[in-house]
This record gives sequence, structure tokens and C-alpha cells, in this order.
Amino acid sequence: MAGPRGEVAVVGAGLIGLFSAHYLLDRGYAVTLLERGDPGGGASRVNGGWVCPARSDPLPSYPVVRDGLRSLVPGAGGGFFLAPAAIPRVAGFLSRFVRSSTPARFERSWDELDGLNARTVELVDELVTAGLIGGLADEGFLMLHPTREEAEATRAALVTVARRGFCPAPEPVLGRSALLELEAGLGPAAQWGFLHRGDRWLDPSRLVDALIRSVVQRGARIVTDAAVSAVRAGRSGVTMVTARGDVEAGHAVIAAGAWSELLLRPLGVQGHVTPGKGYSFTVSPAAPPTHVLRLGSTHVGITPLGQYARVVGMVELDGTHERFRAGRVAAMKRAAAPYLSGVDWGASTDERVAPRPLTPDGKPLIGCVPGAERIVVATGHNMLGLTLGAATGTLVTELVDRGPAAAVAAFDPMRFTRGKGQPRVSTTDEAVTA
Repeated sequence: MAGPRGEVAVVGAGLIGLFSAHYLLDRGYAVTLLERGDPGGGASRVNGGWVCPARSDPLPSYPVVRDGLRSLVPGAGGGFFLAPAAIPRVAGFLSRFVRSSTPARFERSWDELDGLNARTVELVDELVTAGLIGGLADEGFLMLHPTREEAEATRAALVTVARRGFCPAPEPVLGRSALLELEAGLGPAAQWGFLHRGDRWLDPSRLVDALIRSVVQRGARIVTDAAVSAVRAGRSGVTMVTARGDVEAGHAVIAAGAWSELLLRPLGVQGHVTPGKGYSFTVSPAAPPTHVLRLGSTHVGITPLGQYARVVGMVELDGTHERFRAGRVAAMKRAAAPYLSGVDWGASTDERVAPRPLTPDGKPLIGCVPGAERIVVATGHNMLGLTLGAATGTLVTELVDRGPAAAVAAFDPMRFTRGKGQPRVSTTDEAVTA
């Protein structure tokens, strides 16, 4: 049964889809979520759980490009791995990514992400009050380094970040003995470091489960094993074609994460949404950490989860969505082991990989499809889906309500589309197949 404001079909029941459903229900829409597998799939649960507006810098940058080039050399380290065999398939993405990594474009993209983040703290606090977010921790991020020089350089960079207004300045650099008073289980590589407050963290699976329960209790319908293979935009509604049959709605929201490009291209939107795989696993330290640990220049982080700790890191472009490479987990263990003692690294559990939806400029695609304004795009959040999810959900609701009048130019889904003219969009008389 349609709600008082009509029905919206949300393609994808990951974090972005669930946040969109939450705010659409608040506004009085009826919502159907169409999910290719189980709700909360993709990268929704396989992440560090960081709600980090202060750390929402865009991925395209000189250090990331450098790491990508280095990764082409066998045995090289770094947090960004580019498989040579994948280069032809992601060439369009890579060329735009490199262009977006100049200092001027990097700063502009960060400013625009800050604009989307402006309400993140307020929205997250509202979700805590509503009981949808539990266990939100704010003890701070402990930045660890093997040398004082590295620690001071990182601290100086975060002093600059603090001027953006999303976090206080980092605390002074501490030596080994003071760090051990904060975290007794630190390994020998943690010689110098400092505490940085402002960002928070949670267990992402708990959040996903809470959002699912909430939207279902409020009347949303979740259809699982319903991968959308085609979209048809009509004059008064939208049809989603799935293996389980067609779904009709007044509006559609494409929030399919790393799989979104398959639906965008036939609609005339060349978003270059590319899967950048991230890895995570769980360990049981003898002295579980109480702060998020950032491990020097390793691009590996550790999130406290009670008696456990989740280790997260890596961005891998190999042209696949979910291919698991044990060597990536082994590299993360080698990087993390010197920083955390009392861990049986061979007994790790929940070793998982999931694709983050990367875009060439590090910003999401959020807006209406030109010529088919009843279709709203909400994807490409890179590694910031949890941080930007609530703000995206509110913007999606405005776009469904008001159409292109609510659009934010910085997140225009058409910004990478050649010509940017009126796309060829199908109607109910012509299917668009992915």
C-alpha cells in the first residue's frame, strides 16, 4: 500500500539504501528495498565503523596515486593496490582519478564533502537519541608511529585538518611510556603517538541490524535475492525489472553501491563507479584496545569491538567486486603485528572482502537522472558510506520531494558524462538492461 506521499523503490539495502529508506519513511513515503542478496551486504558491515567527518578527505591524492604506481612493482607495500591486468578495464576511471589528485582539485573536493558533512554530527546524535545507534564511542583515535619525526608530521597535518571545524586540534605527542598508559597492549613499533578526538566509531553490523528492524517495523518492505537488471522510466513512475518480477513505484533510488554502474550506464549516466575492495578481519588481543588505532604509514586501522578488535585497510582495484586474495590479509597482518602485542594473528576470524564504490574525484553521485527525474542516484561514497549515510539520506528525500530543485551541483551524477547533453532514457515502452 502506498504511503500518503507515494511509493519509492530503493535499489540496494546497504547503508546508503537503509539511511535513504529511514528518512523517506519519516517524510511519509512507502518504501520497498530491493537487494541482490541479503540486506546489509557489500561493504556495509565490512568496515571500521568510523563516523569521521574530520577524516572525510577525498581518496584521489598524490600519496594514493604514488601507492598505486608502486603497487605495480612486485613486493611493494602501500595501501592502494592496482592489478596490472585490471588497468584496461578501469582506464577511464584511473585517468580521471589522476586528474582529480592535484592539490587544487583535492582541496576543492574536500571542501564540497565538508558541505555534505555539515549536518553529520547533528544527524548522528539524533539517531542515537532515537535508539538507532548504540555503542557510539568517542574515546579518540590514537595515532601511532615508530619515530617522533613521523608522529610530529602527522600531528601537524591534523592541526590543519582541525581548522576545518569538525574536530579539535590533536593532543601533544607522547612517548612510549605515556602511550602504554593509554593502551597496555601496544607493540614495539608504537614508540610515539598522540590522541586525536572528534571522530567516533561503532559496530557497523549493529547499526545495519538496527536500521533494518526500524524500517521494517515502520512498514518498509525488503525483497531479497532481487538483483535489479533493468530500469524503466515512465511518465508517472518507474519500473524495476528483477528476477522475481517487476516492481512499480512512483520514484526509484539507485543505491546499489559498487554495482550501481551497471544500472547507470543504460540511463545515460557515466559515473565511473568502480569497485575498490577493502579487507577486514577480527582478532582477540590479550589487552583489547579502547581507542581506534591508526598504525603509522601502514594504511591499516584497528577498531575496538569489546573483547575483539577489527583490523581494516587496503584499497584494491583488480577489476572484480568480491574476489578474496589471502595475500592482502597477510600483508595487513605483517603491517599491524609490530603495533599490537598479545595477538595470535594466525587465529584471526571473519576474514572478509567487500567492494567500496569509488568515484574518480572521491565524491558521491547524488542527484536526479536528467530526463528521468523520478530516478534518484545515491552511490559512489568511496570509503565514507557510514559517515555520509545520514546526510545522503536526507538529501535523497529532498530530491524525491522536490526533484532537481534540491540538487547539489558538487554531486551531480552527470559530471563525468561526455557531452552532458540530454541522455537517452527509456520509458515504460522500452527496457533498459544492464
